[in-house]
Amino acid sequence: MESSTSSVVTNIDELRQISKELRKKSLEIIHRAGSGHPGGSLSAADLVAAIFFGQMKFDPKNPKDPGRDRFILSKGHCTGLLYSTLAKAGFFDSSKLSDYRQINSELFLSGHPHPKTPGVE
Repeated sequence: MESSTSSVVTNIDELRQISKELRKKSLEIIHRAGSGHPGGSLSAADLVAAIFFGQMKFDPKNPKDPGRDRFILSKGHCTGLLYSTLAKAGFFDSSKLSDYRQINSELFLSGHPHPKTPGVE
Protein backbone atom coordinates (compact mmCIF):
# COMPACT_ATOMS: atom_id res chain seq x y z
CA MET A 1 0.00 0.00 0.00
CA GLU A 2 1.45 3.37 -1.01
CA SER A 3 1.42 6.11 1.61
CA SER A 4 0.85 9.74 0.75
CA THR A 5 0.09 13.12 2.22
CA SER A 6 -3.48 14.26 2.17
CA SER A 7 -2.51 16.58 -0.70
CA VAL A 8 0.72 17.12 -2.61
CA VAL A 9 1.03 20.72 -3.75
CA THR A 10 2.08 21.20 -7.36
CA ASN A 11 1.43 24.94 -7.66
CA ILE A 12 4.63 26.97 -7.11
CA ASP A 13 2.71 29.96 -5.74
CA GLU A 14 1.07 27.73 -3.14
CA LEU A 15 4.46 26.30 -2.14
CA ARG A 16 5.80 29.86 -1.80
CA GLN A 17 2.87 30.71 0.46
CA ILE A 18 3.52 27.63 2.59
CA SER A 19 7.19 28.56 2.98
CA LYS A 20 6.14 32.08 4.10
CA GLU A 21 3.76 30.53 6.65
CA LEU A 22 6.53 28.23 7.91
CA ARG A 23 8.95 31.16 8.28
CA LYS A 24 6.37 33.18 10.18
CA LYS A 25 5.43 30.32 12.48
CA SER A 26 9.10 29.49 13.10
CA LEU A 27 9.86 33.07 14.12
CA GLU A 28 6.76 33.20 16.32
CA ILE A 29 7.63 30.10 18.31
CA ILE A 30 11.32 31.01 18.62
CA HIS A 31 10.39 34.50 19.82
CA ARG A 32 7.79 33.12 22.26
CA ALA A 33 10.35 30.69 23.68
CA GLY A 34 12.92 33.46 24.07
CA SER A 35 15.59 31.23 22.55
CA GLY A 36 16.35 29.28 19.43
CA HIS A 37 18.09 29.69 16.10
CA PRO A 38 15.99 31.66 13.60
CA GLY A 39 18.64 31.78 10.85
CA GLY A 40 18.58 28.06 10.12
CA SER A 41 14.80 27.97 10.06
CA LEU A 42 14.52 30.97 7.76
CA SER A 43 17.15 29.78 5.31
CA ALA A 44 15.70 26.29 4.92
CA ALA A 45 11.97 27.14 4.63
CA ASP A 46 11.72 27.07 0.83
CA LEU A 47 13.54 23.76 0.58
CA VAL A 48 11.57 22.11 3.40
CA ALA A 49 8.23 23.36 2.02
CA ALA A 50 9.05 22.00 -1.45
CA ILE A 51 10.16 18.64 -0.07
CA PHE A 52 7.39 18.10 2.50
CA PHE A 53 4.46 19.52 0.58
CA GLY A 54 5.56 19.04 -3.02
CA GLN A 55 7.32 15.67 -3.07
CA MET A 56 7.21 13.54 0.07
CA LYS A 57 4.83 10.65 0.57
CA PHE A 58 3.75 10.14 4.16
CA ASP A 59 0.64 9.75 6.25
CA PRO A 60 0.65 11.62 9.58
CA LYS A 61 -2.03 9.23 10.83
CA ASN A 62 0.30 6.30 10.10
CA PRO A 63 3.78 7.74 10.76
CA LYS A 64 5.50 4.33 10.87
CA ASP A 65 4.23 3.22 7.45
CA PRO A 66 7.17 1.31 5.93
CA GLY A 67 6.37 2.80 2.51
CA ARG A 68 6.74 6.41 3.66
CA ASP A 69 9.42 8.79 2.49
CA ARG A 70 11.84 9.96 5.14
CA PHE A 71 13.18 13.45 5.72
CA ILE A 72 16.69 13.61 7.14
CA LEU A 73 17.57 16.85 8.89
CA SER A 74 21.24 17.38 9.63
CA LYS A 75 20.90 20.95 10.88
CA GLY A 76 19.34 20.26 14.25
CA HIS A 77 19.22 23.94 15.12
CA CYS A 78 16.30 24.54 12.76
CA THR A 79 13.72 22.82 14.93
CA GLY A 80 11.53 25.91 14.79
CA LEU A 81 11.04 25.13 11.12
CA LEU A 82 10.88 21.35 11.59
CA TYR A 83 8.15 21.50 14.23
CA SER A 84 6.19 24.15 12.30
CA THR A 85 6.36 21.87 9.25
CA LEU A 86 5.29 18.78 11.17
CA ALA A 87 2.31 20.67 12.60
CA LYS A 88 1.34 21.98 9.15
CA ALA A 89 1.66 18.43 7.77
CA GLY A 90 -0.76 17.13 10.42
CA PHE A 91 1.52 15.19 12.77
CA PHE A 92 0.18 17.22 15.70
CA ASP A 93 -2.03 20.25 16.32
CA SER A 94 -0.31 23.59 15.74
CA SER A 95 -1.55 24.81 19.14
CA LYS A 96 1.10 22.52 20.67
CA LEU A 97 3.83 24.70 19.11
CA SER A 98 3.45 27.01 22.12
CA ASP A 99 5.40 24.32 24.03
CA TYR A 100 8.51 24.90 21.89
CA ARG A 101 11.67 24.71 24.02
CA GLN A 102 9.64 24.43 27.23
CA ILE A 103 10.80 22.01 29.89
CA ASN A 104 8.52 18.96 30.08
CA SER A 105 6.94 19.70 26.71
CA GLU A 106 4.23 17.11 26.06
CA LEU A 107 5.51 16.50 22.50
CA PHE A 108 9.21 16.92 23.29
CA LEU A 109 9.50 20.11 21.22
CA SER A 110 13.05 20.72 22.37
CA GLY A 111 15.81 22.74 20.75
CA HIS A 112 17.13 19.64 19.01
CA PRO A 113 14.97 17.02 17.27
CA HIS A 114 13.72 14.36 19.67
CA PRO A 115 12.51 10.91 18.58
CA LYS A 116 9.46 11.17 20.86
CA THR A 117 8.16 14.12 18.83
CA PRO A 118 5.44 12.97 16.39
CA GLY A 119 6.97 12.78 12.92
CA VAL A 120 10.58 12.50 14.17
CA GLU A 121 12.47 9.22 14.24
